[in-house]
Formats: sequence, structure tokens, C-alpha cells
Amino acid sequence: MLRLIAVLLILATIGLALWFLGVFDLDPAAQLQRGAHAFREQNYAEAKRELLPVLESPAHADDAALLLAEIAIKEGDFQAAIEYYDRVPDDRSRDSYQARTRSGEYYLFQLKQLSLALDQFERAYQFFPDDSLVLERLSFIYGLSTQTWKAVPIRIKLLREKKINPLVLYLLAMSDRSLENPQLFSEYEQAAPEDPLVQLMVARLEVDEQEYQAAREHLVKLVKAQPGLSQAQVLLGQTLLKLQQSEAFEQWQAALPKSVREHPEIWNVEGQWYQQQGDTQAAIACFIQTLRRDATNPTACYQLGQLLKQAGDKEAAERLLEYSRKLQTYEGLVKVVYGDKELPAAEKMVSLAQELGLVWEAYGWSRAALLLDPFLEWARQTRDELKGELAELPLVRTDPKQNPVRDLALPEIPTTSGAEMASRATTNGTVTESTQIAFADVTADAGIDFQYFNGHPWPQTQHKMYEFTGGGVGVLDLNHDGWPDLYLTQGTRWPVDEQSAEYLDRLYLNRGDGTFQDVTAQAGIRENRFSQGVTIGDLNQDGFDDIYIGNIGRNRLYLNNGDGTYSEVEQAQGAADAWTTSCLMADLNGDAAPEIYAVNYLTGKDVFDRVCQNGDGTDRSCMPLNFPAAQDQLYLNSNDGTLENVTVAAGIEVPAGKGLGIVAADFTGSGYPSLFVANDAVANFFFVNQGTEKLQFAEQALLSGLALNAQGRTEACMGIAAGDADADGLLDLFVTNYYRETNTLYRQIGPGEFVDETQTANLAESSLFLLGFGTQFLDADLDGLQDLVIVNGHVEDLRKSETPWQMRPQLMQNRGKGKFEEVKSPELGSFFQKTRLGRGMARLDWNRDGREEVAVSSLDQPVVLLENRTGDAGNRLVIRLTGTKSNRDAIGTTVRMKQNGQTLVRQLTAGDGYQASNQRTLVFGLGTEQQVTELEVNWPSGLTQRFSNLAANQEVHLIEGQPEFYRLRSFE
Repeated sequence: MLRLIAVLLILATIGLALWFLGVFDLDPAAQLQRGAHAFREQNYAEAKRELLPVLESPAHADDAALLLAEIAIKEGDFQAAIEYYDRVPDDRSRDSYQARTRSGEYYLFQLKQLSLALDQFERAYQFFPDDSLVLERLSFIYGLSTQTWKAVPIRIKLLREKKINPLVLYLLAMSDRSLENPQLFSEYEQAAPEDPLVQLMVARLEVDEQEYQAAREHLVKLVKAQPGLSQAQVLLGQTLLKLQQSEAFEQWQAALPKSVREHPEIWNVEGQWYQQQGDTQAAIACFIQTLRRDATNPTACYQLGQLLKQAGDKEAAERLLEYSRKLQTYEGLVKVVYGDKELPAAEKMVSLAQELGLVWEAYGWSRAALLLDPFLEWARQTRDELKGELAELPLVRTDPKQNPVRDLALPEIPTTSGAEMASRATTNGTVTESTQIAFADVTADAGIDFQYFNGHPWPQTQHKMYEFTGGGVGVLDLNHDGWPDLYLTQGTRWPVDEQSAEYLDRLYLNRGDGTFQDVTAQAGIRENRFSQGVTIGDLNQDGFDDIYIGNIGRNRLYLNNGDGTYSEVEQAQGAADAWTTSCLMADLNGDAAPEIYAVNYLTGKDVFDRVCQNGDGTDRSCMPLNFPAAQDQLYLNSNDGTLENVTVAAGIEVPAGKGLGIVAADFTGSGYPSLFVANDAVANFFFVNQGTEKLQFAEQALLSGLALNAQGRTEACMGIAAGDADADGLLDLFVTNYYRETNTLYRQIGPGEFVDETQTANLAESSLFLLGFGTQFLDADLDGLQDLVIVNGHVEDLRKSETPWQMRPQLMQNRGKGKFEEVKSPELGSFFQKTRLGRGMARLDWNRDGREEVAVSSLDQPVVLLENRTGDAGNRLVIRLTGTKSNRDAIGTTVRMKQNGQTLVRQLTAGDGYQASNQRTLVFGLGTEQQVTELEVNWPSGLTQRFSNLAANQEVHLIEGQPEFYRLRSFE
């Protein structure tokens, strides 16, 4: 018993001691206090012993978890820290804020776990919707993971912050135009390759790289695992649309969760799909739904305008199309202001933002402008005026009161299946057998030795704008012997010295024996200015080809004396500081005397001297958006030897044109050519000839479907090819564009009405990673279908960023039904295998064998003359035209060839190519046919003539009003 009592006393004593030491102290507050003390003393092991039990105390668990998380951070165990933070519930407390934001930061920057980081910041956003850090992190993650639509309200909130960030404004305006922070992608992919947001980024990159099948595989898995991930659903819909997989598209539609349908791009994708199927009402309904959610969606805005125009609602169509045009202008100004801090452009940009209802952005840009100049009165006034409106505005880009579809009724979406709609679709033409097309470089054998000089020996560059544009090629018949000759424009050293003769344009005479002779000096031509494009035409209607050269500086006009020589005439020269790129001669008012149209590019006091900088301070060429547009010029031929500038009177004076290419053609059958001008990074022009006694045009590119591409975006348009791409008898236009922009095929669906059919024609993927300049339609294999030749080359040496500089040319073979296929066979010829900085290209049949060929200029290599050596090419008929009542050049004449129930249509146009002037002949490929049943010729004067039973394989001359044709040459 005494022993028991002794033991109990000993235990009591030990217990009392332990009580004093705190071992058996179960008071959580005291434990928390001791743990905090140990933490401050950096005794982390002791602190954890004290704090871990406190996690079970409801009253003190949060504080313990926060301290334990801090200990884990000190020990470098971020995952453990996050696990402790996760014990802190979501509410409005500062503990919750700390837990969510700290966890989010560690997931984002240490562990590289995007989805988990996003979850933390989205949880914080529920209770701290206006916190700067939360907003900034959500903006970053949404942007990085391509969820730009979800970023919109977040970024709008950031515009109200005390310190304005111009990057936020830029990203808000650019929307999903490009990936944000792509340089960080590899870090997150390496750390967590299976992260859904990483998978989303991978799929987006695959879509951008046109790897659609791989993207589909990624996205199908992703939406199966996370059907509510709206951006993944958007990308999957876009991918199925690109792959033209109707059944899979319908299955995707049917499985879409209701919540995902709030994303505007879902409706936009559906609208495009219905449009492809020919269901106009469903497409209209979907595009309206898109714009109700996001009025700045360029594709929906533009396509809805086009569809409403076709449906007869002209007022609504014009409103949508004008809104679309302004959106593109605004986006261009954003690039200039953000990239180069140009305050004059900023004022225009803010004003345009207000017109578009982009009130938040107008307010933000005004504040950003004040960072550059605190005394800008217009910026201060705009900021103060708009600040009071913000409280009443929802967190969307466009003020709902200014939404362009606010008053449009919503049509019902029919239930017709895609398969039924697809069965209704019709396609012109037939699929042809593939012929092995071949071209040979015969430049050296032909005796042509010429290379364009752009101011500096290649590959030197001073990053000046004028260095990338030149290299015109013109085809003429200077001595009227029927053999096509060549005029090649030349640059010179900068600045231009008009006393110098170091670099001169060159005139090559075709001897008719396979060789050319340089006759520049004998012809009396001394063109030593900085030449760009050239056009050929019979200006004074004397039967001989005259020459007009577009220059940097004053242009030059040479009249043919009829004896193999030329005389300069000081007319249509333009201003001394002008920059003419392309030009053409064509009778535009029906009086038989050709007018001259000069396409002008950029202007400004420093346009020829300014160099811009990259973000790292290195030099680069500026963008066309950095400079004001130069006004094109139109010169009326008065038939008395004088040319009158009628730019203003004729309706050609339209702002914001930055032209590089032009074509004149009769698109409506009126006998009066209209003018299409390819503008660089701004909306194209389509000057519709009004056919009145006084020369008059109306600019109608938006209404005609030629201003923008199918996505409602401007492109950096360069060259133009005019031809009948789908053999439906209507003239189509193919336009070359910038790197990472597809070339664009505008198919004419009615008189002066066009749609972008690039994707369905199979012309998109082949051009996305090339930068096109010269292009021509020609029937290389003489099967009756017009193929395309394109020369490419970048404007800047960006090889350090893995962007190609020199690029290979392309031949796109017309396979019928309006579809093309790129020919990549080595048998095509060495010219198509070699990379170059291709520029101008003119079409001709230089050896008069009835096969169409081209002459090509480059900035880095000599001019190339190609010979068409396609071995199994078809039969052909070549037509030469001379007008009598119409202009002698017969520009605008349309010829229809009928054989075995098929009709082929060709028109003699002017200006197509890039800085080029083509041979004025029409070539009809006949395939295996030996005879043409009927030729119908529609002259610009209104006269229609018919010629019957013409044998194949000959060149014939048709003279307006003459009942018989004249045989010039046989090809057998």
C-alpha cells in the first residue's frame, strides 16, 4: 500500500511538472500562443508540435493552419503549405483571403499547376471581387490558358484601378487574336502535362499550327473529362468546322452543356457552320446570339452584315458592316498606340472607341495617354466625362445601348439536319485527273540578266519601309510584232539621285527565237527613279504600247513613237513625295481612251526614314499602321493628249487606303470596269463604276464582301489574281496576304457580290505560314481550269524568332469544283524548290506556244523567266483582241467559249498581279477537245459577236466589229 501511495505521489509530481511544462495543457489558445512563439524563435519542430493539435479546435484551427503553412513555406514544402491553407474555409475573412491567394501564388509560380491555381483565385474572387491581386492573377491565368472571354469582366475591373496598366487595355482589345505569354507555356507543360488548362493550351497551339486532327484528339478527351470547360468546347467546334466533319459537328452540338452556350464563340461557330450548309436563317440567328453576348466579335458582325444584305435588309446590313469596319480600324490603332506610343493615333483611337460603345476602353486609353503626357487636354476631358458613366455600365466591352444588334429580331433556328442541308449544296465544275505540271527556268538561255535593287545590296537592310515593296514586271509589244517583250522596274540608292544612272529600269525585246535583247538605251528610256510597279497600255490609241511607271517620287509616262523608241511625257506624274506601288491603264468611262490609276501606299514626313524598335530595343521595320495613308490618284484621259486629275470629282478620294495591288475588271457586265484595290492592314477598296457620262465611282467594298475576310478582319493584302476559280462564269479574286494570314479567295456569287471561300477552296492551310506577293491565275495544264501561281517572301528578317525570310513559290492546281491542291513534286521545276524574296509577277506566253508562263522578280535574286513544259498538257485556243469602238486594248472584254455543253469564261483585265502588267491575250485550255463550238465575245461598247467552229491549237485575232477572225499562229 505504501508502495502504491509512493508511486501515485511520484506520478502526481511528474504530472504537476508536466503541467507546468505545458505537455498536458489542452487549452488550444495557449498551445497556439506557444506555437506562435516557437515560430518566431524559428524553432519550427517545436512550433509544429504545439500547433498540430490545435487544428482540431474549431475556434483556433484557421490560425494554426496559417502558422503551419508559414512553417511549411520556410521549409520549402509548398505542397504542405497549400494543404494547410485548404483547411481555411472560404469566406470574407482576411484569413480566407490569405489562404486562397497564397495557395494560388504557390500553385502558379512554384508548382506550375495552372488549374489548381485558377481554382484558388476563383474561390477568392467570390468574396473579394475587386481585389487587385485577385484580378491581376485571374487576368493572367485566363489569358495564358486562352480563356480570353472569361478575362473580359476581370480586365474591365482592372481599368478602375488607381494605377492603369496599358497591357490590360491591349489584351482586352486584342481578345483571342493571339496567344498571351506563349514563352511561359513550356514551363507549365513540363511541370503538369496532364493539367486540363495545359491540354487546352496544347490544343490551341495545334489549331494555330493547323494540326486539326491532333487538336481534335486532345479536345475530345478534354471535353469528355470537363464538359463545362467552355473554351475547350469552342476549340472543338472550330476544329470540326475546319475538318468539315458534319456528323461529328452535330454530335458536338447536341452534347453542349447549357452553361457553355453563354460563350459567344459557341454561337459564332454554329453560325459559320449553318452558313456553310446554306441555311441563312439559322446562321443569322446564331450570329445575332453571338453579338448579343459580344458585339466586338468581328466574324459574326461581318458575316451577319453580309447575310442581312443578301436577305434584303440593307439598313441593318450597312449598320453591321460599318460597325465591323470601325472595329478593324480601332484594332489597328490599338496596335500602333500600344506598340509605338503615338499620341495623335491615341486620340483617334479613343474617339473611335466611343463611337463603337467601348466606353470602358475609351476611359482606360485616356488614362493611359495621360501617363505619356499628363497635360493632354483631350485625354483629361474624356477621362473626366466618362468616369461618371462607369458605375451604370455592365462589365462587358460594348455599352448595350450601342450594340449593333439591339433592335434585330431573332429568327428561329430550323431543325434541318446538316446532312439534309449538305445534300442541297451544289458545286460547280468537275474533279479533273491530275496532270504533272512542269516549268523550267530559261532566264539565262533567254539572255535576261537583271535583279531588282531595293536601296541596299541584299541582304543588308536599314529597316526602312521602302525596302520591301518593289520589283514590277510589265509585258508589252513595243514594236507591234506579236512577240511579248518585258519591262522590268528598278530601284536605286537611297536617297534618290536623279543625276545617277547606276540603276535603271530595263526593256527587253523578244527576238522571237527564244532570246531577248536589252534595248533600253536604243528605246530612249532612262528611268532612274526608285521604281515600283509598271503598267502597259495604248494611251493615245495609235496601236503601240505605252509605258507608265509608278515610283517613290514622281511617276513617269513614256509614249511609244511607233519606231521602237519612246518619248517621256510629263503628265500624271503625281507629287514629288508620293509613293506609288501599283498602277494600271484602262478605259473606265467608255470613250475608248484609257485612264491611269496610280495606287499610293503611305505618306508622312518620316515615312522613308523612320525605324521602329522591338521590345528589346533592337531595330525593326515599322508597320503600315504607323503612317498615314497616301491618297490614290486617278487621271482622266481627255482624248486630246492631256491627262486630268479627277481623283476628287470621280469619287476616288476615300480615306485610309494603303494600297499595294489593283485590278480593273467588268464585274457586272455593264461594259464599265470597276476597281478593286488591295490595301495593307486596312479595309480593301471596291470602286464600283457608276457607268455615267461623267466618270464616277462609289466605294462599296463592305457591301460587296471585299473589304475584309470571312472573319471580319483586315489583312495585309498585296497581290491580286483575277480569274474564274470555280468555272461558274463569274470573275473571282484571289488576294495574297501576310505571314500567319491565309491568302483569300473572294468568289463572286452575283454581279459585284463576293464571299470568302478560302477555306472550302482548300487555299487556307497552304498559305498560313507564307507571306505572298505576286500571284496569277493561269491554266498551266490546259484542262480548262485556272490554276494559281504565287511567289512569297517576308518583308523582314525574323529568322532569330524562327520565322522564315526567303520562301518557296507555290503552284496551286485547280482540281475542279472550286477546289485547289498544292503541287509539291520536284518535277514541277527547280524554281518552285528554291526559296526567295518573291515580289512582282506577270503572266505571258513569251514563246507563243499557247502555254501560259510567268516572269518573276525578287529582292534577293535575279528576275526569272519560266517556260511551261507540261508534257501532257491539253489543247488550247489563244485569243488576241483589238477594240475599235471600244478601247484598242479591249480591257473589260469578256469571251465565253462553248464546247460539249460546257462554257468557259475569260475576261481581259488590267492591273492584276502585283506591280505587274500582263500580256493582253486570253488562253482557253481545251483538254482533249479538238474544236470550239462557239465563241461569244462581249465588247465594252455593248457589241456581242459570235464565232463558230474554231479549230483547237491556234492563236487567233478578233477585231471588234469584224465578222471573221484572223489566224495568227498554229501550235501544231
